[in-house]
Formats: sequence, C-alpha cells, structure tokens
Amino acid sequence: MVENLIGLAALIAVNGVPADEVKELRNLVIDLQEEVAELKNDKEHNWITAQRAEEIRLIVQDVLMDADSRTSLQGSGATAGWDKGFFLASADGTMKLKISGQIQARWLSNDAEGQATQDGFEERRTKVRFSGHIGDPSWQYKLTHTWGRNGGSNMEDAYIAKTFDDGAWFKMGQFKGTFLRESIVSSSKQLGVERTMLDNAFTYGWVQGVNYGWNNDDFKMDIQYLDGPNSANGQALGAGTDAWLLRAEFKFGGASWKDFGTLTSKAGGEQGLLVGVGYQSLDTDGGTLEYGNAQIDKSTGWTVDATLRGDGWNIFAYGVETEGEVKASGVTQDSSGWLIQGGFLINDNTELFAQVQEGTLDGNPTFANGSADMSAVRVGFNYWPIAGSNAVKWTTDVAWAGDSLADGAGSGASSADWTSSGNGWRGDTGLNDDQFLLRTQLQLLF
Repeated sequence: MVENLIGLAALIAVNGVPADEVKELRNLVIDLQEEVAELKNDKEHNWITAQRAEEIRLIVQDVLMDADSRTSLQGSGATAGWDKGFFLASADGTMKLKISGQIQARWLSNDAEGQATQDGFEERRTKVRFSGHIGDPSWQYKLTHTWGRNGGSNMEDAYIAKTFDDGAWFKMGQFKGTFLRESIVSSSKQLGVERTMLDNAFTYGWVQGVNYGWNNDDFKMDIQYLDGPNSANGQALGAGTDAWLLRAEFKFGGASWKDFGTLTSKAGGEQGLLVGVGYQSLDTDGGTLEYGNAQIDKSTGWTVDATLRGDGWNIFAYGVETEGEVKASGVTQDSSGWLIQGGFLINDNTELFAQVQEGTLDGNPTFANGSADMSAVRVGFNYWPIAGSNAVKWTTDVAWAGDSLADGAGSGASSADWTSSGNGWRGDTGLNDDQFLLRTQLQLLF
C-alpha cells in the first residue's frame, strides 16, 4: 500500500502537479509508514505475550497433575502427625502406623568387697516400636526391635491382637508375661534406674504364646498360655515347656488404669489403689531351666501386689513365692521375696524415692560364693526437665546390699539369680558383703 502511494506521488510530479502538493503527499506517505511500523510492533508484542501465557498455563497444569498424583499416593487424604509418637493414618481411620522409640544411656559403678571396683557407660536400652491397626481399629499389631549392649539386635514385642466391644482382647505372638507387676510396668516408667533383683529372679520376661484378657472400669483379668519364662525368639520344635499365667487386678478410687501404668509420682494425680494377684505354673518335658532361683523342670508360684498413689506421691509393694521341682529326683527348691518402695514430688520436676527389697532361698542351700539371702536398700531421685512429660527423664540412685550375693548353682536344685549385668549387681566372693552400686541414667522417649 505504501509503495503504491509513492508511485502515485511520482506520477503526479511527472505530470506537472504543483510542488507544494507533492510535498504534502510525501508527508502523508511518511505518516502512513510510521503507523504501519507501530502496527507491526503491536502484533509482535501480542504474539510474545500469548506465547508466555501458554507456557505459564502448561507449567500450572504440570504442577496440578503432580499434586494429584501425590494425593493419590497418600490414600485419598492420608493424615500424619505426632501423638506420643509419629504416625501415618488413612483418612477413613482403617489404617494406622505409629513409630516410637526409647533410649537409655547409663553410667554405673559397682564396689564389691574383695573385688576390683568396676564402672563405665552403656546403652542399656535402645528400641524402636511400630504399632497400629489394619483394616479397622480392632485389629492391632506391635513390633519392638531392640539393639543390645553387645551390638546385637533382637525382637521384644511381635504380636497380632484383636479387641472386642465388651472390653475383651485376644493376642498371639511374642509379648510380655503378666506375672510380676514390677515387670509389667514399662522400663521407661520405673521408679529407679533399673528393676530389682527380685524381678531378675522371678520375672517371666518376654514370652511366646496366646493371651486372652478382659477389663472394665474397676477390674482386669489376664490369662496367658506360653512356652515358658523368657521364651522370646524361640522355635516351636525342641524341648517343650507348657506354662500358664493368670492375673487379676482390682482398682479402687479415682486414679485411672493409665495412672497405674507408671511407678513414678504425678503432680495433680487422682488418688487410687490397685491390688493385683498372679499365679504361674510351668512344666517342661526336656531338660531343666533356671527360674525362681532354681534349676528345675516344674514350678508353681504366686504374687500379690498393691499400688497406692495420689497427688504427687506413690507407694508400691509386693510379695512373691515359687516352688521349683526336678521331677526325676523329686528335689525341690522354694524361694521368696518382698519389696516396698515409695516416692514423692518435691516440685513439679523432681521426685525423691526410697526402696527396700529382700529375698531368700528356703532350706538354706550352700554356695561356693555368697549366701542364700538377698537384701538391699536404695535411695535416689527422678528429674524431668519438662514438667509433666516423661519424654526426657534423668534418674540417679545409690544402693547397698547387706547380704553376700550368690550367683548361680548351689546345693540341691538351687540356682541363685539375683545378679545380672542388666541390673548392675555382681556375685560376691566367699561370704563378702557390703556391696555398693551407684547408677545414673538419661532417658529419651520419642
């Protein structure tokens, strides 16, 4: 178009059109050229803007598609968070996985008469737990993996459980034997640094079998059929042991079952009393095992305990007695003991406590080292840096054993089992006594 106008202006000039009119036509042509150039620039700018808009649209679309895929992988609105452990759960509540753990870092010193003093550090307990439910909240599971002080690893809990609407439950697999109440309460909620020498001798520890239980607001019962005491991580075939544990608990007052799940004091806690009775029976058809301070293949026993707690204080006591027998010879060995302990808060963060325990092997069996008796007293404190939370806990206690502690086989069927590397006590030499034990421990729960 512009080229045609220039040609027209040239033609007019050739045919004698006045010069001023030709000049006006040239100016018009220049104006038209500028407008055409502006139109071209606008067109180019609009094309670039449209291209950017398309690129942005594609990026947004990709982001939305990625978000949709991630949501799909989460199971249509899965939830995650913290509730005394990290958890992942489906939005409809049918699936849940909870991850928690425990670390106990300890230093101890043992001073035994006639022996060199020993002291040092150890990781007493290192655990990771996986628990939750599958299908619906009534089908539950628990796995607890541990790392030992020697660097090895092992399994504690490994069970499947079914709960019912009437307060009953059933579980099968590997779990804790419910005989001694001191053993039933978690290691993270003990009054002292470690459980007592009584517990070392009479606990059933971690076991394999089946468990049926039932409870309401004030009563709980527990029945377990097992492979015997301390039978964790065993196999089905081999020397067979049949064991039964029966336990009943009666609760009085305002304290809840959860309150009685710990042996430490609680600020503002409700007052209550818990009374428990337990019975154990075991029979093995191949070889003998050490239980209840005896090397036997048959045993029966009972325990009675009472826990009284209130606002910032607690008292706990129990007695236990077992009778072991070697069936082939008829040789028996009875053993018994008792414990009383208590603690009280001096402020929201600190608890002072004291404990007395005694035990004996009846019939006065003889040992190459140590006596048939055990007695010890302990005092100490618990300190929680975060008041009202058991997540971080520092415990220190000092103990003295007045009797000479035996360790291992003696006359008849006796086999003293008071001491262990786990509780820090050592077997004495000869009839030496006056053994001292100092322990301090920092615990973390997550």
